[in-house]
Amino acid sequence: MINRLLITGIGLLAFGLANFFRHLSISLSPPFWNTPFPFVYLQDVVRYEGGSGVATWHMPLEAAAYDPYWLFWSMALYAGIVITGFAVWSRR
Repeated sequence: MINRLLITGIGLLAFGLANFFRHLSISLSPPFWNTPFPFVYLQDVVRYEGGSGVATWHMPLEAAAYDPYWLFWSMALYAGIVITGFAVWSRR
């Protein structure tokens, strides 16, 4: 029982951390800062004298209903932490 919990917890933890670090490199700020969605998206191309730039925004919280993947992997990360901690604690 404990071995299955440990394997499940480590699997969920690995899945959550893999997604965490995968999205860390494309985000303007680390996902562990207090932003509801760490994914930035292109809002607009801004033209100014001498060039142009881009305006990026974070996805709003309402986007979770249409794109729940961020919510899924973050919950998998939290569940992996809790399940792994419980399995290690109960082995003692």
